[in-house]
Amino acid sequence: MLGGFRRLNQKENHLRHVKNSLALSVASVLAGCSGSPGDTTDDHDGINMAIVGQAIIEHDPRQYLDAPLQSVVPIVDRSDVVFTNLEVAVAGAGCPCQPTRNDVFFHGAPPVVLDYLAELGVSLLSLANNHSWDYGTAGILSTIEEVDARGLVHSGTGTDVTDATAPAYLEVGGLTLSLISTASVNSPDEARATESRPGVNMLDPLSTADWERNLASIRDADPTSDIVVVYHHFQTDAEPGWQQSWARATIEAGADIYVSHGEPVLAGVEVYRDRLILYGLANFIFQSRTEPGYYPAETWQSVVAEVSMDAGGLDGVVFTPIVLDPGEPGPLFFERRGFPEVAGGELGQSILQRLVDRSEPYGTALELEQGRATLRIREDSG
Repeated sequence: MLGGFRRLNQKENHLRHVKNSLALSVASVLAGCSGSPGDTTDDHDGINMAIVGQAIIEHDPRQYLDAPLQSVVPIVDRSDVVFTNLEVAVAGAGCPCQPTRNDVFFHGAPPVVLDYLAELGVSLLSLANNHSWDYGTAGILSTIEEVDARGLVHSGTGTDVTDATAPAYLEVGGLTLSLISTASVNSPDEARATESRPGVNMLDPLSTADWERNLASIRDADPTSDIVVVYHHFQTDAEPGWQQSWARATIEAGADIYVSHGEPVLAGVEVYRDRLILYGLANFIFQSRTEPGYYPAETWQSVVAEVSMDAGGLDGVVFTPIVLDPGEPGPLFFERRGFPEVAGGELGQSILQRLVDRSEPYGTALELEQGRATLRIREDSG
């Protein structure tokens, strides 16, 4: 749907997870940590949202792996909403898609990858990033068409700048979630959506107009949403501290969650005005065409953030460490590469400790227990 119209999605396969396992829910984990089982409930229904790193996915793993994401599936399966950034351009049937680059950093994919993400439980997508333009304008429109065909709620690109900036809405578990997505990336000017051109909702750090356009979208979404999510793909070099200034500005405008990807490393977490800022969740699926060893080991490590929330706001977050397969040279190297599993033992602890250390400068206290990190946002009101 175009312009400022609502995009609603109530697909049965995304709603089947609602409250299907209270014993495993994030709210229960948090209640257990606090010793107050009743302090996470209001008069509102609650849901769990899994927020994962970016998805650079060019191949359907079901075609190449016997049990892809086997240890990750239970996490997303118990979540009512799963969010990621789709960092590929999708070439649908009949699309006159032509690559805009010919190096190893080109990322285009067939529509079947969307079928896999939908089956996995992904229901909310950002399309705003530096690879949105990898098939040019035709790819922008093709990706939107293919995502719409699968009923996935998305934002960040559009037929013009109004469409690209508009909030997308998802109704789930009695709550209304909205998503505004933007990108601060080093893409060609042609990738930017304008009043007369399809493209990406770009956010220039130095552009007052870009700031105001996106903050206005957040303010518009706030009164009609229980939870406002703002996504930011952040790569542009700018003054130190700019990302924090922007993240806090989104919260002040009405966002409940700010989440970012871009640099493929795990960044810190901040609680600001009882809202959540995730400065960088690195990768969830990373099918990079680069040679083995091009990226450090940290690039292949991240977390899944399970956020519990209700109409009263955010309760807390549980972080589970994951490790992506960097691949081994040989047959089907690229096709099998880059899919995650839960990280246990010393590796899992080291990933969580990195998250703790990088969150400490923001005054964020995370509790480590049983291979996960827990963050409480809303304290006991009673």
